[in-house]
Amino acid sequence: MVEKKASKKIPILAVTGFLGSGKTTFVNHLLAEPHGLKIGVVVNDFGAINIDAELVAGKTDTKLELSNGCICCSLETLDVQEAIAQFAYVGSDIDLIVIEASGLAEPRDLALNLRDMIGIGVRLDAIVTLIDAEHVIENAQKHKNAADQIEFTDFVIINKTDTVREERIVEIRQLIDMTNPRARIFEAVRADVDIRLLTDPDRVWDEVHVEKHVHEDGYDHEHFHEQFKHVSLTLDKPLHPMKFQEFANSKIPKTVYRAKGFLDLGSKGHDRKYVFQLVGTRSELFWDNWQKDEPKKTQMVFIGSDFDAKKLEADFKACVDSKPGEPLEGIDLRLPQKWEG
Repeated sequence: MVEKKASKKIPILAVTGFLGSGKTTFVNHLLAEPHGLKIGVVVNDFGAINIDAELVAGKTDTKLELSNGCICCSLETLDVQEAIAQFAYVGSDIDLIVIEASGLAEPRDLALNLRDMIGIGVRLDAIVTLIDAEHVIENAQKHKNAADQIEFTDFVIINKTDTVREERIVEIRQLIDMTNPRARIFEAVRADVDIRLLTDPDRVWDEVHVEKHVHEDGYDHEHFHEQFKHVSLTLDKPLHPMKFQEFANSKIPKTVYRAKGFLDLGSKGHDRKYVFQLVGTRSELFWDNWQKDEPKKTQMVFIGSDFDAKKLEADFKACVDSKPGEPLEGIDLRLPQKWEG
């Protein structure tokens, strides 16, 4: 959506999955990892969260406070909006809100409800669905809800991969591709997936230590997990809006999980700075203003695994506007406009 820049909102990560898929294990993993984030977690009940007693700083009927700054709210005493309001208020220092949805929650309704929560300082950043590798195909065939959770999501974590053979993983991936061909897929044991791939990267990428390696392809890859890579690209020439739209819609590979950056669309973009973000299946674009003395250039970062960095760069460079002085016909970037991604 092309829109004027909005105030900073706390990102929400919604966690869905059929019963027994590993949602609580995933939340426990997020709370235990040394990612430096202060997380607010909305859970069905505190009893399911396996927190070491030494980490508990305080507990009330509605809140569980941990020594690392994370806070849990229980839906036994609050509804979803009330629980979110415990974290989203003026002056809140919460970096991320995680909502663990019931295994029977309707994913479409959950997404619509979270996206409609405007005016309370939050935004839906991504939906992640966990699936049990051993039972997902049977569940999807017998329960429409289990199939819907795969269809209405940005990321799918195939969990408990250690319990099945590789042939089963191939079948599961085929099921996901048929149900939601644009979903980004992870394979995991005990729901162990790096949170930096699933949530708003701004603060996470800035503050968490990463190791730099120069590969044979000549790119500097910042590795925060050995199987993922982080590629940054900069272009000094303006991009053509329609070429970039095609790139965002069809040229970014599925193994890129997140992308974010600033675009210079030149005079066709009315000399504004555009902010682009890709989160799983969804992408968005909105305009901002260049700061005084800020160089007008395009800067993008792509996070993923096993993608061809050289091809991605070539496709990205193909978006350069060969005739930047000519007017753009059939599109007016001054008006709100949704770009499907």
